[in-house]
Amino acid sequence: MKKAFYYLALLPLMTGLVSCENNDPNPNDGNPEVTTYGAYIVNTGNWGKNDGSIQGYDAKTSTVSEDIYKLQNQKGIGDLQDLCIYGSKLYAISTTSSKIEILEKNGKIIKNIPMMNDANQPKKPRYAAAGGGYVFITAYDGTVSKLDTLSMEITKEGKFEGKLEGLSYNAGKLFVNKSNYDMDGSGNIVYVINAETMEKIEDIEVILNPYTQNIVSSDGNIYVVSAGNYPTEDQPEDERIYSTLQKINPQTYEVEELFKASYITNRGDKMYIIYSEYNFQDKAKCFVYDIKTKEESKFIDISEVNTPGGIIADPNSGDVYIISNPYGQLSEVYIYDENGNFKSKFETGAYTTNVKFVTE
Repeated sequence: MKKAFYYLALLPLMTGLVSCENNDPNPNDGNPEVTTYGAYIVNTGNWGKNDGSIQGYDAKTSTVSEDIYKLQNQKGIGDLQDLCIYGSKLYAISTTSSKIEILEKNGKIIKNIPMMNDANQPKKPRYAAAGGGYVFITAYDGTVSKLDTLSMEITKEGKFEGKLEGLSYNAGKLFVNKSNYDMDGSGNIVYVINAETMEKIEDIEVILNPYTQNIVSSDGNIYVVSAGNYPTEDQPEDERIYSTLQKINPQTYEVEELFKASYITNRGDKMYIIYSEYNFQDKAKCFVYDIKTKEESKFIDISEVNTPGGIIADPNSGDVYIISNPYGQLSEVYIYDENGNFKSKFETGAYTTNVKFVTE
C-alpha cells in the first residue's frame, strides 16, 4: 500500500481517547457500541539519531499521516520510547531526551516535564501505565514517578533498585519489570507497588530479564514476558534462558510459567503471541492462546513478516497488527483479521514499536 498523508482528516478521529490500552484490561470486550477510530503509531527511531515520531492511522481509509508531533510543534520529538493515551491527552515518554511531554490529541505540546534527579542527571524514563487519575512512569534510575493528570505535576516518586521497564496498573497496584539491563543477573524481579503510597508491597521472582511486555489480560491476571539471556547456538542447552511468557496472580503473586514468547497482545479470551528468538529464527512462530481453555492454535506463518517486532490487537474489530522492523529500513505494519487472513500493510517511520488504538 502506498503511503499517504491525511493529517487533517485524521484529527477529527482522535476523539474519545481511552487509557494506556496495552496495559489495562479491554474496556470494550463484547461491547458492540465501542468503535475504533484509528491509532497512533509509535516510532522510537534509530538509536542515537533522535528521529522518533508519532503518526496517526485512519482505520476507515487505511492511511497513515506524517509525524503529527513535528507538524504541530515545528520540531522533532527526538527519541520516543512510549506513548500513553489517557483521558483527552497523550503522554510521550523519551528516554535519551529524559523527558515526559503532555500532548493534545493532535500532538501539540501542552507541557514538557524534564526528568532529572537532584544532581541534574537524567532519569531516563522508559514506559508508562495509567489508572486512578494518574500516569505512572518507570525510569532507568530505579524510580517510578506518579503524574497527576489534572495538575500535570509529578506528585510522588518511589525509589527502587535496577533498570525499570514495562509496567501495568491493576486495582490500585503497579506491577513493574526490573530488567537485566546491567547484566548482573539480578534482573529477575517484578515489583508490586502500592499506587497510592508508591511503596513496595512485594518482590515477585520471575525468569531472567522481564522487559517491555507487561499487561493486564481480560482474565485479570498479569502477563509478563522475560527476554532471558538472548541464547546462542554456541551456548550449552542448560545455559540458555529463552524468552518466556509467565502469568502472575495479582492477589497471591503466584507465578505460572507458560511457554516461549517474545511479544503478546490480548483481546477477550485470546492471547496473540509471537515467539521470535533473535538467534533462532528458524523456530519463530505466531499463534493464538486461549486463556480459558489453555489451547494453542496457529495464527499465521510468521515467515511472511520480515523481522517481527510487535503484535497488537484492535480491541474492537479484532484485527491484529504485526510490526515489521527490517534492519536499515523504515518499518511496516501488517494487518490480519482475527482468523489470520491477511488484509493489508502500510509503511511507517523509523523503528516502530507500538500501535495505540483510539476508541470510544
